[in-house]
Formats: sequence, structure tokens, C-alpha cells
Amino acid sequence: MAKYREIMQQVFAHMAGMVVVDHQSRIVFVEGTYAKSRGFDPQQVIGQYVKDVIPTSKLPVVVESGKPILGDVFYYEGKTVICNRYPLIKDGILIGAMSYQVFEGVDKLFESIQELQNQLDYYKEKMKKYAGVRYSLADTIGSSTAAFEIRTAILRAACANSTVLIQGETGTGKELVAHALHQESRRSLYPFVKLNCAAIPQELIESELFGYDEGAFTGARRAGKKGKFELADKGTLFLDEISQLSMAAQAKLLRVLQEKEIERIGGAGPIPVNVRIIAATNDNLEDMVKQGTFRADLYYRLNVIPIKVAPLRERRSDIPLLVEKFTEKYGEQAGLGAVTVAPDAMALLSEYDWPGNIRELEHAVERAINLCSCTILEPIHFEWLLPKIRNKGKATAGRSIQDARAASEKEIILNALQVTRGNKKKAAELLGIARPLLYQKMHRLGITS
Repeated sequence: MAKYREIMQQVFAHMAGMVVVDHQSRIVFVEGTYAKSRGFDPQQVIGQYVKDVIPTSKLPVVVESGKPILGDVFYYEGKTVICNRYPLIKDGILIGAMSYQVFEGVDKLFESIQELQNQLDYYKEKMKKYAGVRYSLADTIGSSTAAFEIRTAILRAACANSTVLIQGETGTGKELVAHALHQESRRSLYPFVKLNCAAIPQELIESELFGYDEGAFTGARRAGKKGKFELADKGTLFLDEISQLSMAAQAKLLRVLQEKEIERIGGAGPIPVNVRIIAATNDNLEDMVKQGTFRADLYYRLNVIPIKVAPLRERRSDIPLLVEKFTEKYGEQAGLGAVTVAPDAMALLSEYDWPGNIRELEHAVERAINLCSCTILEPIHFEWLLPKIRNKGKATAGRSIQDARAASEKEIILNALQVTRGNKKKAAELLGIARPLLYQKMHRLGITS
């Protein structure tokens, strides 16, 4: 028996930081090196209550609970230590507890793990680009209530897995919303596949959606072809201009949404798919349902999570921020560097109703930069907008261009001050003018905020 006790003591002596206590949390054994690092003799402390010798010990917790504490990380003398603690049980009765160090000085290990995590995050971002995602939540620019509501709707929809129907006028950014929604969702590491239903001939739409097998029709590829549903498996399928689907294609799409499986043209059997559908349209699907040109059951199946994208005329305070983004983008492309917009020109842009919304605004800024090749855009660079603004209707009837410009300039400055929360320095930078000039304009226009 003494021989085995000696063997066990040698085993314990080679287990770093080994501490053994009895059922009253009194020390039975302490590994020598660990004891010396703590400044006590391992033989002198036998029989003492463990926390009187090692105040940070959690062995009494193990003794009281009878449950192990595994992988516990703590710091001692500038070193990171990982420790395991186990209860000791004989014949169903707890007789003590033991602890030992699994790792000591693992700071370099943690640094390596962090480095690997950084690399993983980097490649995740790369995968998102290869998955077809071009936009993110950060691209939903604006400080208006409408812009805030869009971002909120994206984040809420991203937490779910149901179908989403995005509705809004042309050019409002419906595709951007779909991209951002996918990127924020749990499917972000899987493909984002887009199909513009209006750009595909109706006789080909089914083969695009569901694919086909070899020999399905004349001219079919020898190996067949995967459809958009298979390509988007585990990811997101974005169906833009959903209102343009034929009634036959609508019926087959409804079946896929219900059954979670597709059939290739000429295929031998069903293929299960795991795809989230995001649909978008600038048409009023409710009216189309009433007219009988869109299936009511498909509309209800798509409209589980509705997202409405407001037109630009309802979020005019976002125009300066959008213009700033577009001047930066196209100024760099044109090799002009920083391009700013004069206050009079900004007032002009804010006066227009933009029937083409953000897309039209972007094209207007791009056109102006390419035509003028200058770093300050003036009203003359947007002269094609003047006739459209003059014809806005009764709301501006009887007003001179000077009056309309002053009113628009006042609105723009007020919007800039609202965006910057009254910070006149930042407002001047946003408007692209010097701060003294901003003060002069505020005084002239009667702005006191």
C-alpha cells in the first residue's frame, strides 16, 4: 500500500498546480512547485482550511456543490492560467476535491486564437462579396425618420426566416435593402442570388428558376443546368420585379414556397431546397390581385414581412447626405478629388421632387461632374432641372426663382443643422461652405437656431 501511495505522490508531483482537499476543504496535498510559487511549504499547510492558505481557491465551491468547474480562466502573477476542478467521490459519498492547471502562460495561445479569429472575419467578408452581396446596412444613408424606419425594418426582418416583400417606387433602393437584409441575416455566409423577373422572357423564366436536366429540350446543355433556387440553396433568392411573373410561373413559385422543393424541367423527381425569398416590386400587388393579374395566394405568401421604402420627396432631409456620397464617389472616378455642391445648387436639388428617386439623383450628380469637370457644382450644372421645378404646380405658382431658391436654401440649411444637431461647424462642412458664409446666410434667411 505504501508503494502505491508513493507512486501516486510522484504522479501528483508532476501535475502542475495540483491541490487536493478533503470533505471539509482541508488541504491533503499541494504540488511542490506551486506551493513554493505561493510562498509556503507544502508539508506545513496540510490539514489547514484551503482558503486560509490560498484565498482565491474555488475548491470549497466544488466540495459544497459536488459539481466540477472546468476550463476556468484566471490570472496569477501576470500569467493566464486555465484550471480544472473535480469533486472526489467514493461509494456515492463526496470525500474531497482536487484541482490542477491545464495550461499556464497561455497568453500567446490567446493571441494566436485572436489572430485566427481576425483572419476568419476577413475571409467571411470575402465570402460575402463572392456570395453576390454588394451593399450593407451602412449604405442605407440618411438621418430622416424614413431612413431610420428602413434600417429598423431590415434588422427586424434579418432576425426571421420568413419571406419578405419590398415595395416602393422605382429608384428608391429596394435592391439595396435586399442586399443589406441578407448580409445581416443568419444566411449571410451563403449565396445571395438575384433574378430580375422583368428581364427574362416568360418562356425561359421557369428554366431560370428551376433549372433543367439533360435533354429537357432542344439546345439544352448536355449536363443540364441548375436553376436560381439550387444556386441559392441555404442562402437568399432575390426576385426583383416579381409582378412581371406569368400566372403559370406564379403557380410554380407558390408550390416551391409551400413544399420547399423544386423540380427541374425534364427532371426525374423533386429536389429539396432551403432558400429564403425576398421579392421586390414597384407595382401595387393588391391592385393587381383585384384585377386578377397576380395570384392572391402568392401575394399573401410573399407578404409575410412587408417593407415599404419611402420615395425621396418624403425624405428631403436626406438629400445633402446622399449628394455628399455621390460627389465623393464620382469625383474620385473623374480624378477630381473632393467635389462640393454650392448652397444654391443644393437648394435646387432639394426643390425637385425626383420621380426617379435616389437613382435619378445619383445620375444627376454623375452627369454634372462629368459635364463640368470642376470641384464645385453650381446651379448652372443642373440647369436641366429648372424647367421641371418651375412646373411643379400650384405649390410654387407666383414665386420667383429667387424666392424659391431662398426658400429651398433655408430648408437645406435647416436640414443640415438638424442632421448635425445644431453644430454650425459640421453643418458648414456638410454644405461645403465656410462657417462665416453660413452665418451670413442664416442671418439673411432669418434662421436663429
